[in-house]
Amino acid sequence: MMKLKTFLVACLALQLVKGYKIYQNRIPNGDRIPHPCKPNYIWHGVGHENSQGGGSRNPFGLDFAANLHKWNRTLCMKDSDGDGKTNGEELGDPSCSWTEGNHPTQATGISHPGICEPSESDHCKNTTQFEFCQPSTLDCPYINETGVRNITLRLTDWQVPAKETNYFCQTFELPHDQDYHIIAHSPEIDNRYVMHHMALFGCDHSAGYQKFTTPGPCGMGSGGCQSIIGGWTLGNTGNCRPKDIGTLIGKSSYKVVLLQVHWNNPELKSNYRDHSGLTLFYTPNLRTYNVQTFTIGQTYLNIPPGKPKHEENAICPTSCTRDFLNGSMYIYSAAIHMHYLGTSGLIEHYRNGNLLNIVAEDEVYTYDSPVSHPIDPPIEFKPGDEFKIKCVYNSMGRQNVTNYGDATSAEMCFGFLSVFPDGQSFKVCTDFETIHLCDARRPENGGNYRLPGQIGDCKFAEFWTKQSKLMYLNLVKYCDVSGTVCKPACKKYIQDEILDSPCFQGLAAAFFQWISRRDPNARTFQAALDSCREEAIADRNKPVSSSPNAYHSFWTLPMLIPLISGDLIYI
Repeated sequence: MMKLKTFLVACLALQLVKGYKIYQNRIPNGDRIPHPCKPNYIWHGVGHENSQGGGSRNPFGLDFAANLHKWNRTLCMKDSDGDGKTNGEELGDPSCSWTEGNHPTQATGISHPGICEPSESDHCKNTTQFEFCQPSTLDCPYINETGVRNITLRLTDWQVPAKETNYFCQTFELPHDQDYHIIAHSPEIDNRYVMHHMALFGCDHSAGYQKFTTPGPCGMGSGGCQSIIGGWTLGNTGNCRPKDIGTLIGKSSYKVVLLQVHWNNPELKSNYRDHSGLTLFYTPNLRTYNVQTFTIGQTYLNIPPGKPKHEENAICPTSCTRDFLNGSMYIYSAAIHMHYLGTSGLIEHYRNGNLLNIVAEDEVYTYDSPVSHPIDPPIEFKPGDEFKIKCVYNSMGRQNVTNYGDATSAEMCFGFLSVFPDGQSFKVCTDFETIHLCDARRPENGGNYRLPGQIGDCKFAEFWTKQSKLMYLNLVKYCDVSGTVCKPACKKYIQDEILDSPCFQGLAAAFFQWISRRDPNARTFQAALDSCREEAIADRNKPVSSSPNAYHSFWTLPMLIPLISGDLIYI
């Protein structure tokens, strides 16, 4: 779901925009480096082993980063790839006189400064080289089968806002004269400067959904469009389903899909436009199984700054899978999802307290080059089994606590599991710190949440059902609900009744905010508090909280709590 305001510090500045074309402008002919294996193809990620950018750097990328991403005589005179030509000679600046914004002295005869060429020469064969002739287009033999069709879903050409992080959506109709299986999809990338990832959601007609006839700002999915059926991210060439598995669309399934794109515009430019999208390959020859996505993870993150290693964990517990799964599901693929602080991750499968399977493990995690772990044969996951997920982060480049959020400068900890058969209404099993959200969602008494009795020093169930309602009435009575004027009676009430309440500190405050997110009265509650919160704290000469989790106090929480809506999780 992901804003790089705190990224502009030393070591993370070296990673910030790995997958974007910004750095191409900082070297001569940076946007026309030829692919050594593919005539008429451009190597977009000049400093990376992946031609599309992201992930591990090639020798030139390492030298470029060590030179603080500057083109000067030092970098120009290096022979990064060891093929006997300087970087300047390879990039059309043999005299090392080029400066950013000017035309290079040569625009032809360009070669790659990070790949030893000619690669078949004895000299280059004897150097340590990465495998650079891997296919960068979708490799899926099934798309050539008889009957396979394709449809390309592209955004209407649209201006990218001059904001760092943008989520925009557009809906599209799919063929629905009969049932089909999507067997593969591939990206159609228009603007590589801003395109970060795409997610495709199936829309449920019975639930209703918001239509976007043109691109519009949105959250992760919208209304009745909440089932992830496809996507793309940096370094990815698309997806090819296994031969017996497909995503059902058409007459008895999804007739409309919602395409969500994440534009990352750290330069805050106002002249970018984009009409990227996905091509779907589908067939009327239905396969044996329908696929769906099952999500696990942690939605309450507290990553302190300056730590070389910090671990966050979550459990999808026996109590939830036993009560909510309507039968076994089989996992055939898994992926771990974090942002730029993520360094490694692990998903484990337990039964009766015993470890059965390592579902996915990223010993080295890179946000710009996500790894999808195929599982063959598929793992059977039964009701009563458990998932555990571990996410490890390096926050050495951060100066402030990093929380959960959709920004790339915030963090996440999720596992996305591709499972079959479909038909599970239980699709998301996440934690909010130590609270299992599947338990919190259990309907009782007409659909109310089953609330935790105690969170820290807060008697939460009692607070939610009784005290918070009284507080609401008093805040409306004493305070300016527009949130603009601090009334004396309001300030006194906040000081006397709220500042010291354990239910407005730490995890209790965060969970209160999460569980009340859909309630319009909660917005009034917040506005009334905001009208006097600073004055009340200042008069008491009291910090927001003495807790180490002060950043999660009620005062600072509103935009930092997990953005969860039913089975919906922002990525």
